[in-house]
Amino acid sequence: MKHEIETGKYKANDKLPDGNTIGKAFGASRMTVNKALNLLVQEGYIRRNRGQGTFVLGQIEGKRKLIIPENKLTGLTKISNLSHVKVSSRILTFKPEFASEKIADYLGIRAQDLVYNILRLRMIDDKPYVLERTYMSTNLIPGITEEVLMGSVYNYIEQELKLKIASANKKLRASISNDEDQKYLHLKPTEPVFEVEEIAYLDDGRPFEYSISRHRYDLFEFSSYALR
Repeated sequence: MKHEIETGKYKANDKLPDGNTIGKAFGASRMTVNKALNLLVQEGYIRRNRGQGTFVLGQIEGKRKLIIPENKLTGLTKISNLSHVKVSSRILTFKPEFASEKIADYLGIRAQDLVYNILRLRMIDDKPYVLERTYMSTNLIPGITEEVLMGSVYNYIEQELKLKIASANKKLRASISNDEDQKYLHLKPTEPVFEVEEIAYLDDGRPFEYSISRHRYDLFEFSSYALR
């Protein structure tokens, strides 16, 4: 449905078919169709008016940007699959170290407990997109390898460790690019980055990840869609 909106089959203010019709067209259940439409609402593609139907909003500009919905908690790999782009990783740092007081506080562990210190350059369609600095407890999230880091860490946590990722607290800010940003993100000294600081939690309330992601300002878009 997203592809059909982006390619112009459905234009701004067009009314979409009802759920039963969409389900038959895609061979999907009513529940699946409802979840898909809710995702499109969250990403700002459509609006659903009770008793009137579902309508297409204005086209989202800048399709080469990766749009992160406000209430989305998922790894970059999964978001990329929904946006039809290729994501790859380059591992710049991967080592165990003793947690500082600050990192220990964020992760709910003791200072000097072992954590992974991970720095990855994430690329979209082979172009540098974001530098991700991540800390995780080696006790809570065991077994991370370079192979895991080259793919989706979140998939590994949920599928291999059988842990449920539930929520995150995020802070977003603009920042001046530093030497590391300029080197790996191919930025000029005068160009900024968009920084996302995040603590992610499992469904039992335990924090499992503290990360700071520094995005290219021209490739990152954070969307928020509100209804009154």
